[in-house]
Amino acid sequence: MKEKRKISVRKILQVSFTLVASVCCVVAMVSASRIDDRKVVKSVAVHLKNDKKYHFIQEQQILDLAITDRGVDVEHTPIPLLNLHGMEQAIKADPWVAGAQVYVDNEKVLQVYVTQRIPVARIFQQDSKSYYLDTTLSIMPLSASNIYYTTVITNVPELKNDSASWALRKNIITLVRTIQADTFWNAQVAEVEVDSLGQFELLPILGDQKILFGDAVNIREKLANLFSFYKNVLNRIGWDKYEVLDVRFAGQVVATPSLPYNGPVDKVVTNMNWISSIVETEREKDSVKQEVHPSKPVIAKPLQKTVLKSKKEIAKKNDKKKKAKDLRKDKKTKNNKNNSKANNKQKSPKYVYPKKVH
Repeated sequence: MKEKRKISVRKILQVSFTLVASVCCVVAMVSASRIDDRKVVKSVAVHLKNDKKYHFIQEQQILDLAITDRGVDVEHTPIPLLNLHGMEQAIKADPWVAGAQVYVDNEKVLQVYVTQRIPVARIFQQDSKSYYLDTTLSIMPLSASNIYYTTVITNVPELKNDSASWALRKNIITLVRTIQADTFWNAQVAEVEVDSLGQFELLPILGDQKILFGDAVNIREKLANLFSFYKNVLNRIGWDKYEVLDVRFAGQVVATPSLPYNGPVDKVVTNMNWISSIVETEREKDSVKQEVHPSKPVIAKPLQKTVLKSKKEIAKKNDKKKKAKDLRKDKKTKNNKNNSKANNKQKSPKYVYPKKVH
């Protein structure tokens, strides 16, 4: 016959204790979860980055995007039922928001962290549409409550989602950020214009020149060459001497002088008088150049602007010239008469008287 196994009381107690403890843990966890399911958010804290410098979005707007506009009752909605991901997506949908993060901490406080976009350039398209470009090359609309002053880019073609538009966006941001990083150029450049080839032209504050800058390659070298030209040339001969400055070529600045003439002061003066004045001025310059001795060095001076005279002054000047011409003519005629008399005296025959015959 088989021997009967002895049942250990100790083992029975251990198993029973383990079962009871497990049941108690499960009950406690269920109870705790049920209690947590009934807890709601105590408060909401909004943290807005760059709020002191940029004011395109306010805290109340963020609360409206995440809670009010979505119809969420934070005070009575249990925490597990809150759609935190939906709140984040609603905040990120705003064009002025770069990023958002929403969560509930241990103190049952709904934490909302929002980062604003940073505008870099103000764009004016060829169709007069205007907006901002940020550091991520994204388009940001204008704000009805705030205006941000930054570098202006004009004559920009419509920016689409093709490769050419993205390349132009990148070149614009690269050029603008380089200009803004330099104190002098940030104060000197008033506007950047985009030409038909997608290249840039700078319009300065000091001086009336148009600066042909080209593409966004070797930006620092081009600005250094232009600064050297400002310092060594324009400071000596004047800032209005040249009309166009071309820095597109490596290691040089090509300067095109402007016309040194103003328009007629008197509107009655005709175009022919305008042209005649230019021709007369050029003749006077040529006569002055002929009087300069070739052995002496000629010092180049800035061209002076010629102010056209009125019609009366021109007529008066012509009368003076005519009188002087008549006087010279009369004097010449008188001299010719005197010379003819003297010649006649010399040519007159001398009479020989015959001797008396005794």
